[in-house]
Amino acid sequence: MKYKTVNKEKKNTPYSDAVEIGDFIQFSGMLGLGENGLVDGGVEAETHQIFKNLKDGLNYYDLDYSNVVKSLVMLKNMDDFPKFNEIYVSYFNEPLPVRSSFGVTDLAMGGCVEIEFLAHK
Repeated sequence: MKYKTVNKEKKNTPYSDAVEIGDFIQFSGMLGLGENGLVDGGVEAETHQIFKNLKDGLNYYDLDYSNVVKSLVMLKNMDDFPKFNEIYVSYFNEPLPVRSSFGVTDLAMGGCVEIEFLAHK
């Protein structure tokens, strides 16, 4: 199987930002990272930043949020789930992507939320 990886300038991270396989693009898990690291403001600010970062990744492939077909959500605190969902659905139109959501003990860099995305061309 042929695939293409995309790496942004990163600080010693041992993974690709995205892997393109045929008509699918699998994005690595995204944290709410801005230019100066994890954004302040908890799950709400981090979720908005994740979608900003996703938009940049999708733009690289000339895609948009409507091309996202699946997401995997990891939340450090499941009490944040209602706030997260409110923000999450504001970025998509119907039909919404399929999704799995998990409560986790911890996330890299002290994040509150991490999301993986799968997009289709």
